[in-house]
Amino acid sequence: MRVPASLRLTYRNIIVNMDMGTMIFMLGLPALYLLVMGTMLQNIVPGVAVASQHVSYTHFLGPGIVAMQTLTAGNIGGGMLWSDRRWGMFEQLMVGPFKRTDYLLGIIFVAIVFAVLGSFIMLGISVVVSGGFLFSAYTVALTVVGIAVGTILFSSLFLIISAVAKTMQAYNTITIALFFILDFASSAFYPIPPDSEVVIRYLSLGNPLTYVVDVIRSSLFGAASLSTLIDLSALAAITVVLFTASTLMYRNVRTGV
Repeated sequence: MRVPASLRLTYRNIIVNMDMGTMIFMLGLPALYLLVMGTMLQNIVPGVAVASQHVSYTHFLGPGIVAMQTLTAGNIGGGMLWSDRRWGMFEQLMVGPFKRTDYLLGIIFVAIVFAVLGSFIMLGISVVVSGGFLFSAYTVALTVVGIAVGTILFSSLFLIISAVAKTMQAYNTITIALFFILDFASSAFYPIPPDSEVVIRYLSLGNPLTYVVDVIRSSLFGAASLSTLIDLSALAAITVVLFTASTLMYRNVRTGV
């Protein structure tokens, strides 16, 4: 039985990204956030309210770090497209037994694989550091769906950036700025109270990472409700728009830089 071309490209993408730098970026930095930021701020923040529960800051932070894996993994696709174009691999693949659709699916699939694996590694670290969560078939399924949808969203976003950026330096500059804004203007590190500054509150509420964080956090704390499903639906709607836009722009990407 012949393996589909998209899965062969997924395997190739996994091997390409199994370098030390990528692993540190994917796992080392989030783990550092969780271990250092969590333990240090826990001495300052007495606790955080999640639904009807009052939990430690480290316990609150864990699902946020899990959700951040979707953003980190999503960056793989855009970076790979630029690298493949720069070194001529994209052109070689396109003249081989692969279609543009295969290449696109290979990027999406590898991002989901890294996001799911990275998320569960971060979840394991969080359980060791701060305590367990409420696991059930429903909460695990909802968490995985949130991770997958969020990863496709951010993969689409970074593919759009890769399609419009003229140089690798421009792509890196834009992505670094986006990482800073999306990470810290979300509910990953702190709750967004209704009395916070208007600009910051609306920036956070318009941040797709906030929706990913809220879906995963409410699921892992056993507080999933209608609001959680609404957040997931909004996330899915944004994903459809960005994925459609990235697909249309990707069709026009030339095989050279």
